[in-house]
Amino acid sequence: MKIKFLFMFIPVILSFSHNSIALQNNPKTDTTFVYWENMTKNQRSDILNSKHIDKYAIEFYDGKLKIGDNNQTIELLNTLSLLSNKGNLSPFYFFLFNRICNEADGALSEMLGDYCQRIILDSPAYTISYFTEHKTLLKKYAEYLGYEMYFKSEGTSTIKYSYPIFKKLLSQKLKSKGQYNSVLTLLCSEIEKTMNKMN
Repeated sequence: MKIKFLFMFIPVILSFSHNSIALQNNPKTDTTFVYWENMTKNQRSDILNSKHIDKYAIEFYDGKLKIGDNNQTIELLNTLSLLSNKGNLSPFYFFLFNRICNEADGALSEMLGDYCQRIILDSPAYTISYFTEHKTLLKKYAEYLGYEMYFKSEGTSTIKYSYPIFKKLLSQKLKSKGQYNSVLTLLCSEIEKTMNKMN
């Protein structure tokens, strides 16, 4: 009787196991990351009123800081591009960083490759997961990265890692997260496309 009872539950157990694997491999069902766009008004308000928030971040958010090739913007980018030690401020900082990437032009856009590399390597799963749903932004990052890493290969950029090393580091950091493979492949393909255009 016990054996018969056990056989009745094997399909149920296998079904739960299969469903949990499917959830792990589908980034669209990954709810472990919190992004600014998905936060409630109250959650955003708590962050905006935090005493730990960077003053330039608030000024930029409020439209009081004009981004450009200036010391305030560089200081802001240094703050925004390291998310891993920012706690509950991370979604806000990531949102602002992405806003800068979308609005930048001229000299500022030429500086962003270094910061894009920093933010991706600092919080790889967080950024790559976001790119899953935001391909236009992925292409922006790839453009900034490709531009800067092309000049790194020419010996004229101070970006920390060359493209092959960046690609290797990113793959190592995400090796246990196979659900991001297709996004990672797209990012690398777009970076290479930009680098090839520079030749």
